[in-house]
Amino acid sequence: MMAEKNLAFCEEEAVRKKLIRCSACNRVIADYEGYELAQAKSLPGVEWSDSDLAGAKEFLRAHSGHPLEELAVEEETWASEKSCWDPSGVSYFLAGNARGQFWVQRKKPALDQPAAYEIVPGKLRIDNVSLKIQEEDLRRQIAAEKGFSPLLKERMERFIQVFRDEIARISPERFEEETEEIVEGESSLSACVGLNVSRWARILNRCRLYFDESELEVIHRFTDENRHPPDVLSVHVERRISFVSQTGAVSGLALLEGKETLEARESPPFAVSKKG
Repeated sequence: MMAEKNLAFCEEEAVRKKLIRCSACNRVIADYEGYELAQAKSLPGVEWSDSDLAGAKEFLRAHSGHPLEELAVEEETWASEKSCWDPSGVSYFLAGNARGQFWVQRKKPALDQPAAYEIVPGKLRIDNVSLKIQEEDLRRQIAAEKGFSPLLKERMERFIQVFRDEIARISPERFEEETEEIVEGESSLSACVGLNVSRWARILNRCRLYFDESELEVIHRFTDENRHPPDVLSVHVERRISFVSQTGAVSGLALLEGKETLEARESPPFAVSKKG
């Protein structure tokens, strides 16, 4: 199974660097090096499946005589609903050339099935939709703290409540304003985030209602040691991928800050090798 996953990942890395687009039909497919690869079934380090090659041949046959162009994939724009090591599922990325850029959706139902590519209109957006503290992990960490007295360990439920309530006051859409560090999750749909110093000062100030000065000193040390992601006082963020019209209002967290998707323009034919 592991060998199969590694092969699929190898295939993924090779395929996603370039695409072929039919500018007449606005359809795309992975660049299998045209007829040469389809006939030779060879590329260093990669073994294409029969279904991959059959799809490549069918695309070239169906679009014979149409203007074709090559698109280079911008790998840093890759966004996926699955973990980074899993090539199946749905993912998105920008691909383009000097004449324009496109958001492309890639669907791969399973490791042993070919990927399908489709141009998606609009601009990709990733929104924060929910924030959650690591409540159970936090309780376990508190229970293991040697610097906490038995009484303080019991009273730390009040701290957890203050922490939870403070996170509930923060709008997911504006959460980046409250953060200091971000560690991305296994997929584009999650992240682990550390709150900034000013937000922690607010939390500790609220704790003054429930703890004395000696307890607050211990809690302050505890927060300093455990607030950096992915430690127990960092916050889990759940996200959602969506697309918005280029002419519509854009809000939320953009995948590529300050980078607009260009409207694609028709291009001269791209020559695909037909040797053989």
